[in-house]
Amino acid sequence: MKKIIYSLLVGCIMINASSCNKFLERKPSGAFTEEEAIKGDADLQGLINGAYTDYSNKVYNGKFQWIEDLLGDQANGTLYTGDDGEIFKRKTSIFGDYKNGLYTDVYRPAYIGNKVLENIGKATTARNDIEGQAYYLRALTHFDAVRIWAQPWGFTADNSHDGIVLRTTSSITPGQRSSVKAAYDTIIADLKKAENLLGDAVTLGYANKWAAKAFLAKVYFLQNDFPNAFAYADQVIKSNKFQLDASYANRFSIGLSKEIIFGFKFIDNNLYPGGELRNRYRSDVGFSAQGRFHVTDQFYTAATTAGDVRAAAWYSNTLAPGYHVITKYNKNNFDVAAIGYTEIKLIRAEAAAETGGANLAIAITDMNELLTRAYGGPSKNLAANALAATVISAARRERELELVGEGNRIQEIKRIGARTNTNIDRRGGRWNCPGLALQFPISEQAANASFRMNQEGGCD
Repeated sequence: MKKIIYSLLVGCIMINASSCNKFLERKPSGAFTEEEAIKGDADLQGLINGAYTDYSNKVYNGKFQWIEDLLGDQANGTLYTGDDGEIFKRKTSIFGDYKNGLYTDVYRPAYIGNKVLENIGKATTARNDIEGQAYYLRALTHFDAVRIWAQPWGFTADNSHDGIVLRTTSSITPGQRSSVKAAYDTIIADLKKAENLLGDAVTLGYANKWAAKAFLAKVYFLQNDFPNAFAYADQVIKSNKFQLDASYANRFSIGLSKEIIFGFKFIDNNLYPGGELRNRYRSDVGFSAQGRFHVTDQFYTAATTAGDVRAAAWYSNTLAPGYHVITKYNKNNFDVAAIGYTEIKLIRAEAAAETGGANLAIAITDMNELLTRAYGGPSKNLAANALAATVISAARRERELELVGEGNRIQEIKRIGARTNTNIDRRGGRWNCPGLALQFPISEQAANASFRMNQEGGCD
């Protein structure tokens, strides 16, 4: 029964709104009405489970990361063609099945989360957890969407610029874009609800209060709101639920990583997360320069300096002759982190340095833990009296090196640009150029003639 109602709910958002408006008001032949199918905790949890499976298999399987990395400046994408080429050139249009498919996939968890919230009165003993999971899923939908279909926080002084369609009910009628401020306000409100409703037990594949706090830290960080980013990252770190992996090989492994705050577990014969990470980033089998991730000479030189343990752990210039490739996904299967402890340490370090005072010592300690691991000892550690600017520079450099191939770089190009009005993009693009926001599928405008599409024009 749970599979039937989930499949029907998901199918509804895959076709046009006019044929779905009365979807759950009638009983399809041989199926169940919503009232019959959603009766209690087990049915609501079944919807949540399905939404997480979709999130694992269709968004954070590598597709979201890949599109973000195409927009960034680490990839050597001169040979990319088709959808990949259009995204890499930062000139997306209404076309592109890969990009447009992600748009549908990103919004699916919010639809399911809203349907759960609208039926939350049927929950009993597990109500808090189910409700918290639903708010968490809805927050992730909007956070993922606003990061790549809108210009960043700080693009306008009051963040009144166009954001995304906010889906806070299960209605699938055409919508208008909210402001970016409204989008972030909604994301933060939902994550805070999830934070208060969820428990602290960590189970891969499901949210917990620490996952909500971690994403709050990340959201505030992208807003350059350093006091709040520090506060939430600090709570996650002080929970003592997570720790840095001693070996870089453990971050993408089966059951070895201690860093995953929220992510997806490989379960043989059931769940195989990271499919697109293998398809797009793996460099030891079937490598094709046109469709795989390979880095620029400039980035490779910076990432493989003498003494950096990551040089041998994550890179190769021999697996694909003529190309510099990463090897962190060169495995048949692994668990996948949507947000992990290394990122939270980097957020706390930079936010601590930005806020200063007693927090500066915390920032230096965080950075030295990461640097000691990266260089196999303290040779590159920061001085105990390092200036805040030195710590911030180190945190930004290590963020790029630690999170390579995880879709992080483009967000830094935009965040730092908004923070300092400087362009750090090695491809020469402006941090606020039109091409850094993906174009919406034409289906949005077809459903609503007044829908405001993004400006097209690339980053030249």
